Amino acid sequence: MKKVFRQLWNNFEIYLMILFLGLFLLNITVQIFLRVFFKSPLSFTEEVSRYSFVWMVFLGLSYATKYNKHIRIDCFVTRLPEKIQLIIEFIIDIITLVVFTWIFVKGIEYVGYSSICRTYALNISKSYVVLILPLSGALMIIRVLEKMKDSIVALLKQ
Repeated sequence: MKKVFRQLWNNFEIYLMILFLGLFLLNITVQIFLRVFFKSPLSFTEEVSRYSFVWMVFLGLSYATKYNKHIRIDCFVTRLPEKIQLIIEFIIDIITLVVFTWIFVKGIEYVGYSSICRTYALNISKSYVVLILPLSGALMIIRVLEKMKDSIVALLKQ
């Protein structure tokens, strides 16, 4: 059971991104089909597509952080000694941790604020849409802390 939980946790973001990508593609395919063959588009597909895409992007932040795949310019840093590279990476992780802690806190506030608003086409509470802010903030905090732990271990081995 512990192994299954670990597998789910390690791939949490990718499972959700696949789910939202599938929803996105299915939604657009149905919209094109209805528009071309029945000349009757659905009213909510643009909104579902936009929200699915936003959720995929914010989940992708955490996924990219986990595997250290963010876009970066590192031509200067890679020429430094490995210990300095690890220290710079640790400082960047601290800054990232501060930023996403702020996003997490403000995201919770924004979810509360958005609960009084409703989306136009789907007529659901906008808090469901913006829930990705504190969720991705929390995921980023956890993933950055995991990276920082690995950085500390690597620094101590130096």
